[in-house]
Amino acid sequence: MVKDNGLQEEPQCPGERYSITWAVCRARRARLYPKCRGCKFNTDELEVQAKAEALARGKDFDVIFKAYDIRGVVDEQLDEEVAWKVGHATSQYLLSGLTGPQRGQPSGQTVVLGYDMRTSSERLSKACLEGILATGARCVLIGEVETPAVYFAVATLEACGGIMITASHNAAAYNGFKIAGPAAAPVGMGSGLEKIKQIAETIKSTDSSLHGSMLQEDISSRYVLHVKSFAGDIKPMKLVLDASNGMASKWTPSLLRQFNLDVEPLNYERSGRFSHDPNPLVEENLVDLRQRVLATLAGFGVCFDGDGVRVVFVDEKAEPVRPDFITALLAAEFLKDERGASIVYDLRSTWAVREEIEKRGGVPRRERVGHTFVKQAMRKYNAPFGGEVSGHYYYRDNFFCDSGIITLLKVLTLLSGTRRKFSTLLKPFKKYHSTGEVNFEVEDADDVIHNLAKAHADGKIDFLDGTTVEYGDWWFNVRKSNTEPLVRLNIEAKTEKLKDEKFAELKSIIGTPKE
Repeated sequence: MVKDNGLQEEPQCPGERYSITWAVCRARRARLYPKCRGCKFNTDELEVQAKAEALARGKDFDVIFKAYDIRGVVDEQLDEEVAWKVGHATSQYLLSGLTGPQRGQPSGQTVVLGYDMRTSSERLSKACLEGILATGARCVLIGEVETPAVYFAVATLEACGGIMITASHNAAAYNGFKIAGPAAAPVGMGSGLEKIKQIAETIKSTDSSLHGSMLQEDISSRYVLHVKSFAGDIKPMKLVLDASNGMASKWTPSLLRQFNLDVEPLNYERSGRFSHDPNPLVEENLVDLRQRVLATLAGFGVCFDGDGVRVVFVDEKAEPVRPDFITALLAAEFLKDERGASIVYDLRSTWAVREEIEKRGGVPRRERVGHTFVKQAMRKYNAPFGGEVSGHYYYRDNFFCDSGIITLLKVLTLLSGTRRKFSTLLKPFKKYHSTGEVNFEVEDADDVIHNLAKAHADGKIDFLDGTTVEYGDWWFNVRKSNTEPLVRLNIEAKTEKLKDEKFAELKSIIGTPKE
């Protein structure tokens, strides 16, 4: 069994003949027991020492371990040694969660490993693989894939979890690790990532007497069949697909050809170099897509992020489509077949999302921002669908996970079932006026949020994620960044004038927006 510091044996004080429990060990450390100094079981001391050594090498785990994943600049903040430790620590954590019959099953002791097309991904995957094998685990290597394929492999192979090496939407200099647990459940801070960080920080050596087994597996045919099962009756139409030089170009083009679609390709090359940053939420990254939609008279355009989990659409007029509008559109489709079902959406979404869910006979479930929280809520309510303003869309029948290509197939199915154009379908949701998310650099985020709540105590207030205050004709949410000294503000109002007035009012309390 994996213990506090990742060691397999029970703790034993230096010079004593018998082992003690970890509870006694922690109690002695808390009392500064003389024999604790220099003891290999003193995880408090080991953590301090490991952190100092990591900082001396320029590797600070406090910097690269984020709220939902691990991410940093390659060779400055994150290298093969870090990859080994992440693989080792993740495998230890996942194996420690095995219970009963799982321990004796090869699948239960299996960790899935995949990586994206970045120039550093393959070498980081080799180090990560060695770290996994050094725990004695079995690793199934599925190669260069999109992140949803790792979720698929973890769930269908009944593995104890998986690691995807990717920096998602970040620039080329970055890389990182996304971690999933059993049944592809999310692993983030508060749901296991903090324990993986603790183990990784205390690992002093990459030497190990254990060595598990590795199996390479091509999941392509099974995965594509799974994704295709989400498509309905798709009719021929023209679209522009910007793969952002990312993993969306691996399977998506050939899959779309099966539906006789006329696809105009953009940025299909997977060389690790980007024509634009693989972040479809930034409008400047949509410039080429918008121009191509107009030039080719396409019905719409779609832009993926680097690892295939997020998508942003533009309509036939080349106007960007707000992701929460897509949530509203697809929610209505799911509720046709499952009236009364819960639909999960993040609290930054327009009022129109809640209204559309209620109109279609569903139960709106407003949730905190972030895939960990949305996935947990979907499992709790057995929701068939969920969406975030960040362009993540989640599906119960996809193991409650997000997928860009599944979202594209659902939109294609929806458009195939109507004679109306994309922009016409979206028009009913354009009834409110929003600032979008605006960032402010502040010294004390908690103090700012407290002052805003105090100044608007006459509104309907909740603290689900930061502070949300709702009035009859406008609302706002302000919440802290997980990684920077920022607060993020969203305002929506029934009129443009009111939105501008309230934005000016809140700026006077918060300060000047960050460029």
